[in-house]
Amino acid sequence: MSIWSEAPRIQAPPTDPAALPAYVKDLANTTAKMAKDLEFILNGNIAFDNIRAESIETQNLKAGAVTAVKMTVEELSSITANLGHIISGLIESIEMYGSYIATRRNAFPRAELNNVGDLLAVYTDALNSLTIEPGITNEPTITFRNGGALSLILGPAFGFTALLATLDLLVGSQSGSLSLRCGSGPLDSVSVPSWSKTRSVEEGQSLAAALSSKATSGASTGSGGGANAGIPIGTKLAVDGGGYVVWNGVPSHSHTQN
Repeated sequence: MSIWSEAPRIQAPPTDPAALPAYVKDLANTTAKMAKDLEFILNGNIAFDNIRAESIETQNLKAGAVTAVKMTVEELSSITANLGHIISGLIESIEMYGSYIATRRNAFPRAELNNVGDLLAVYTDALNSLTIEPGITNEPTITFRNGGALSLILGPAFGFTALLATLDLLVGSQSGSLSLRCGSGPLDSVSVPSWSKTRSVEEGQSLAAALSSKATSGASTGSGGGANAGIPIGTKLAVDGGGYVVWNGVPSHSHTQN
């Protein structure tokens, strides 16, 4: 199918009757050619390579006239538009910048990458989350929020890992809590409800029970009772220069603990 170099033109009828048969013949040929070309175009055989740039205006296209299967572009940057809401089965990309990515839309729980604040976050709900974000000196910092309030910050501040807030954790099903407290420096205290709630899994006893069996510093132990010290009581021991003494053992005694 030929492509028109210019649109066919139909000349006005000749005034000479002798030229009329040739005119009618040429008119029939031109009309037939135009009909075939029009049918060819309407059947979807138009080649976009033969359309001059900017020669088709979008306002002249019927809605839905151009479908994705009819379009081929080397890069999506060839299309200038707000792509809106796109639903896709698989997107493979080499680089992506300035984007918000989440595992769920407007729902919890979810994980997300957020270009605002450079956050990597995991949310149980809107008020409870764990985030990795730039710290006070731009170092990566792990931040916990409980009920919307800051509960713990972990980060390599000042060259060491420091706790920068108060962490309150329930100990099992007990009503007491374990509190780690610090300021802007290293950990300075650990508070527990009682030593009886601090338990060794391996020994199966609490710290309070273990301490109760130990001696108290500065106090004397109970009487140890008498002992033979390895020598049978009543044994006669010779004395240098003559005579002997009878061994009565070690009497009852105690010791002061240091």
